[in-house]
Amino acid sequence: MSLLLDEWCRRSAVNRSDPTAYATIARIVALREAGKTIEEVGSEIISETASEAEDIENGKQMQKFDLVDSRTASAYPGHVIVVAGDDVRTTGKLVIKGQPHQSEAEPLETAIHHALLVRQRDALPIAVQDDLGLWPSRLGHLALWPPNGACRRHRDT
Repeated sequence: MSLLLDEWCRRSAVNRSDPTAYATIARIVALREAGKTIEEVGSEIISETASEAEDIENGKQMQKFDLVDSRTASAYPGHVIVVAGDDVRTTGKLVIKGQPHQSEAEPLETAIHHALLVRQRDALPIAVQDDLGLWPSRLGHLALWPPNGACRRHRDT
């Protein structure tokens, strides 16, 4: 089962300490308890991962980020993309948790890509600070992050 989890983490670009990995562990155990073989569990878990990646690539499912504001951003347990600009040119600056400086303003999609690469490395969640309301809906849903420190999406896993 450990090898299966390693394979899932590699394909999902998720660190074993990420909350989604814990949810996958629980799912693997539940499938095994339901009588599925390791091969059946592996096939199911890995095919779901491939399907989710394909959906994201085809625009059917967009990456969901947490939404913070200027008051709650400093308390967020992960990285923050600060959205700026206007309707014509929307930019983003990535504030990496634990680093004193932020990146330079870049096109929003580039900042998102940069944030996802950083998340692959350290498995911290990503939030968007969009005080101006410039986040385009085509980039996916933003889930409001509660300032009490418990991310809604990660609390459920």
